[in-house]
Amino acid sequence: MALADAMAERVSVDALAIPVALGEPLVGPAAEIDRQLGGLLSDAVSAEFRGRIDEVLTLPSAGVLGARRVLLYGVGKTEDLDGQRLRHAHHQMVRRARAYGYRRLAVLCSPPLGPEHLAAVVEGSVMGSWELRSRQTAEPISELEELLLSGFGEGRDGEAIAAQELGEATNRVRQWQNMPPNDLTPETLTRIARQVGERHGLEVDVLGPEELQAGGFELLLGVGAGSDLAPRLVRMQHRGALIGGGRSDVRLALVGKGVTFDSGGLSIKKAEQMRTMKGDMAGAAAVLAAIDVIAARRLPLDVMAVVAITENMIGGSAQRPGDIVMSANGRTVEIVDTDAEGRLILADAITYAVQRGATHVVDVATLTGAAGIALGHGATLGVANDEELWSWIAEAAQRAGDRVWRMPTYPEYEVLLASQVADLRNGYYGEAGAITAGMFLREFVEGRPWAHLDIAASSWNTNAELTTIPRGPLGAGTRLLVHLAELVAADAPVQPSSDGTFS
Repeated sequence: MALADAMAERVSVDALAIPVALGEPLVGPAAEIDRQLGGLLSDAVSAEFRGRIDEVLTLPSAGVLGARRVLLYGVGKTEDLDGQRLRHAHHQMVRRARAYGYRRLAVLCSPPLGPEHLAAVVEGSVMGSWELRSRQTAEPISELEELLLSGFGEGRDGEAIAAQELGEATNRVRQWQNMPPNDLTPETLTRIARQVGERHGLEVDVLGPEELQAGGFELLLGVGAGSDLAPRLVRMQHRGALIGGGRSDVRLALVGKGVTFDSGGLSIKKAEQMRTMKGDMAGAAAVLAAIDVIAARRLPLDVMAVVAITENMIGGSAQRPGDIVMSANGRTVEIVDTDAEGRLILADAITYAVQRGATHVVDVATLTGAAGIALGHGATLGVANDEELWSWIAEAAQRAGDRVWRMPTYPEYEVLLASQVADLRNGYYGEAGAITAGMFLREFVEGRPWAHLDIAASSWNTNAELTTIPRGPLGAGTRLLVHLAELVAADAPVQPSSDGTFS
């Protein structure tokens, strides 16, 4: 990953990648390359290539350029080109370049790209180097060995490296999501958390069954009761306030759901619904990857990562619909649906974060199918109880190219959480399922600023028709959490969007 020193036409690579917007002519540096090639590119754009997102066309350079080939790639309509689509366009471009056998690639900064898109280009390109078929024994497609950035400006190596770090962090989450559940067990995910903590000298607490029992974390224990593998509650603490220069009155907790496999428990899922349930730990993975980057960058902010780790399985000791369980903060919960387990383990994890001094809480979880019904795979669903915290999240989402959409928490919905036999019930709310699941979690933050990010659909694309979104695990929330911590550390004054949309 480097900024190219030579002019674009002189860069010696396998392919020079040139962006094309749908329905727009080649201008700027792309037009100059086209002139040198005798109009070859404009002929292609007016004929077989349109510039649709996910569209790629490779052409010979005829020895005129330093690059062996020219690779045209579409970014879609300029007016639709937000940060998420831009990253996905480069993800797919690099995927196709690798399939063609290109190992050394240069990306040309030419309209619709501008220098301000450097981070998106780098992050998307790095994400395109990740391989879904990591366990196949067949010969893999080519690895991307070099990526040069042509025309993005000088002296920006630090920005490129930072973007590369975020792309690689996202890929780590995708890799963890994609691991088979017989490999990524609660013990394995706990070991990954320990490794992250040891790498940066973080405080690491691991609560096993005995410690969980002693601390009253019965919701987490109840979800894990049907599995032969013991649940864990892990906390890692980055003491960034000691570094100085940041906001010292905020102790941010990032809380992640880490269900390494979700059968649904006794409220068992259908077989086709279980196929991606190895990825039900995506929230925990995003939190672990984020704290890894936050600690590496030595952000001047106290940040703790808290992840609740378990399987949700079927067995003689599994919890039952009708059970009433005491949470760690003393609230009683009626279990009406054992497949609504994420909110249970997160409730105890949030309580633990509060007990350990968190002043602000953001939880990330593959929580509800209702989030996918509401927004599909194109965005993360959010709810929050604090405008300042949400304004940071909105800005972080924009910087990360990781869309979020805030939903309302109207007081009329509160009655849906009520149980006739306990303080709360964990499901069957009848309507507003993603919202009320978030509101359930709000009951455990003890009035602190809090936001909930439901990545159930945005973390994994299963829809083959959505070709503008890569298939498989996506690592949603990872980059957003890092940008959030940076914004809070800088005490950045940002304003919330009026309509909930963020690019």
